Parts: sequence; structure tokens; C-alpha cells
Amino acid sequence: MKTLFKIFKLLIIRPGEWLASAPLMVYFTILNYLLVSKYADVFMHTQKTTDFFSHFTLSGFDSLIYSTLTQWHLAFFVHRHPLLADMLWPLSQLNSLLYSWTGLNMAQVIVAVLLLLMTLYSFVFIRRTMREVVGLGRIDSNILTNLTFSFAFITLTYIVPDHFAPSMTLLTLTMYLAGKKMQKGKTFTIFQTAVLFLLTAGVTMSNGVKTFIMALFTNGKRFWRPGYLIFAVLLPAAAIWGYAQWQQDKYIEPREQQKAAKRRAQSHAEFQAYVKAVADTTTTLYDSASVYLEAKRRYQRHLWEVHERNMKDPWNANKGKPISKEGFGAWTDISTPRWESTVENLLGEGFLLHRDYLLEDCLRTRPAIVPYRSWFSYVHEVLLLLLFAAGVWYGRRSRFLWMLLSCLAFDLVLHLGLGFGLNEVYIMTAHWAFVIPVAIGFLLHHVKGLHHFSLHILIALLTLWLWIWNGWLITQYMTH
Repeated sequence: MKTLFKIFKLLIIRPGEWLASAPLMVYFTILNYLLVSKYADVFMHTQKTTDFFSHFTLSGFDSLIYSTLTQWHLAFFVHRHPLLADMLWPLSQLNSLLYSWTGLNMAQVIVAVLLLLMTLYSFVFIRRTMREVVGLGRIDSNILTNLTFSFAFITLTYIVPDHFAPSMTLLTLTMYLAGKKMQKGKTFTIFQTAVLFLLTAGVTMSNGVKTFIMALFTNGKRFWRPGYLIFAVLLPAAAIWGYAQWQQDKYIEPREQQKAAKRRAQSHAEFQAYVKAVADTTTTLYDSASVYLEAKRRYQRHLWEVHERNMKDPWNANKGKPISKEGFGAWTDISTPRWESTVENLLGEGFLLHRDYLLEDCLRTRPAIVPYRSWFSYVHEVLLLLLFAAGVWYGRRSRFLWMLLSCLAFDLVLHLGLGFGLNEVYIMTAHWAFVIPVAIGFLLHHVKGLHHFSLHILIALLTLWLWIWNGWLITQYMTH
């Protein structure tokens, strides 16, 4: 009963929070309406899961949640998103019920409502972190929280049917809970850690690592106690990995084997067609062995030509060269340039949209690197980096800030080091960018007087600029 009361208290939104979030919620309601309207003519009248993939091409985000709600299936990589499909099962049943009543696929509407709810709670958790953990006033907290949601790919996160919105919502919840426990000198219990890990890792496995990082900083030496380490860390990690492997062996592997068998059958049929064509047209080959060898030579040349054409497609050209083609090595990238990706994508597109190739998918039509048209568009990167660095300096004695910086370092190693998702690293912005405004909060907390007022105005203008620019371009994309 005590636990239920704490959860209820955590989820209750206070009057001041409703008021502070009102402009943001109006903004995101409009954007969600525009996205639903853009695809409604197709998505509300289909039950084919392939229709979502072929029509939804917004900047590399997946539409797998739409397809899962339409016909529930394991659409996600189970080793990366082991519980996400299971979490969506109740919503798929709701969508089936609504379809039986209306004859319309309501997946878009259900997702839009869910995204608005997650937008509200993410705003609340970040704002509470600013107010109660960093110690900022209402105005500073509101400005920095709105700065977070003005970042281009955080804005997009809360209107697209991908896993990033639940990821960020759960991460900001964990961040807030960790900050409050540090503030009160308390620690995460085994049950709390296990539940938070299963939720965060269930959506995205890498975020489970961040939950353990936050638990480590919150619990300190107690994290390494045998009981806690076994029941809060090792067993939940083994359980979720074992469940993912069971899904892989039970459902994914047989499906992949069927696809492979179908491809082999198609390849065999194509080769036999070449054998028949050579046999029907040759005037110099008289025995079956010679016909077979000539057909094999022509077919191999055909396969090479197809391979060469495929390598020029954005899907392969922008994908990056992995360390290996097997296992987790296939998710790495050692060829995409780090510096250009950092400037144009990580700190560029993630925060301020490019006008060229607007919201196009780099695995379809967008180049991996797109520069801004003007030097002025790089100003936001410099400002954010300077403000962030100053915030880190002023908050350098905060264990809470070092916890967030450790989570950020994990993401940077993952993306810039190993190259995971580097060709479209901007779509991962929601996993880490909220750390920047929190760090800036430490700067505002320590600077007083005229300097505080000046910073206050600068951050407010930067926020307004990002809102206007990104909102204008997103609206332009949605209405064309």
C-alpha cells in the first residue's frame, strides 16, 4: 500500500506543473495532429504492416509501433528492445476493438494520445529535477525544460511512432528518482532497481545500463553488496537477456530461416532460367556441362552488377562499414567520419534542423552528412557547448551531475566510439540531450545578479529561436 501511494504521489501533476506545461502541450498537440493528418488517408484504411514501412519515411524513424498495434508481432530487434512488443500488446488489443467498431485503423490516434501523455510526464520529471534537485526557481526551471523540448529531435521524438519517447520518459523518471534519493541520503532498493531496469532495458537494452549507472551513483558502495548485486543487477539482466534469446530462438530464427529458404529457392529458379536461356540461344555449345558453365558465368556477372547497383543505394552507401558482419559487430561503424558527424549530426541536426534534405531518411534519400547553408546556423552549437561546459564547471562537485555525465559518456562511446547508429545519430538525441539543460541549470544556480539575468535572457532567446526554426520546418514538412 505504501508503494502504491508513492507511485500515485509521483504521478500526480501539480497545478503549477499544469500551468507551466500548457504552451508545450498545445504545441505538441498541433504537431501530433499534423503528423496524423499527413498519413491518415493511408494508415487508417490499411491492415497491411508493410504499408507503414513503405509510406513512413520521416528522417529514419521507424513506424514499427504502428504496425505492431495493427497486427501484433515481434517487429523489433529483440536483443535491443526485448519487452517493447509485449508492452504494446494491450494497445494492439485496444486498436483491434476500435477497428471492429469503426472499420478504421486507429493506431495513429492511440500512439498520438500516448505520446502526448509521455510528453507531459517527461516535462514534469525534467522540471521537477530542475526545481527540486538542482535547486532552480520556477522561471529558470521552465526555461531550461522548454529548452530541452526545443531540440529538434526531441521535438520529433514525441510525435513519431518509435521507441525513443518511452525511452526518454523512463530515463527522465529514473534521473528524477535518483536525484531525490541522493538529496535525501537514501538508496534504491533491490525491488526499485529491478523494476526500473526491466522498464528501461525492456524498451532499449542500452538504457538499462544507464539505470545501473544511476543506481551505482545513488547507492555508492552498497551497490556492490552481494545481495544487491545478485538480485538487483545480475538476475534482472540475466532474465531479460534470457527472455530476448528465447524470443529469438522461438520466433525470430524460424522466421529468418523461412526467409532464407525462400531466397535460396528464388536464386535457384533464377539460375535455372539462365541455364534454359543459354540452352535455347547457343549455337556453339553442344553439351550440358558447357551450357551449365556458361549460364553460371552469366549469372555470377548478373549478381555482381546487382551488387554494384545496391552498393550505390543510400541504404548501403550511408550505412557505414561495420567491424564484422556477425552478431553485435554488425551494429558498429568504422567508416563514417566522426568529426563531420559530430558537427553536422550529433550537435547539428539533433538540435537545429537542416533545410536541405529536410527530414529525409539517410538510408533512402538523404546523404549521411548535410552541412548548413550559413555559418549562423552553427552558433547554437557553440552556445550550447559553452553553456554546458560552464554548467559542468559550476556543478563539478555534484555527484548527481557526474552521474548524468557518466550516462552521457556511455552514449558517446556507443555512438562516436563504436559507431552504433552513427550515420543517423541525430535520431538518438532523446537518449542523452536532456543532460545539457540540467548541466546548464548548475550554471544558473551559481551565477547571481546581472550575470544571471543576462544568461537568463540568452537561454530564453536560444530556446525561442530553436522553437521557431524547428517548428517552422517541421510544419512545412507535415503540410507538403
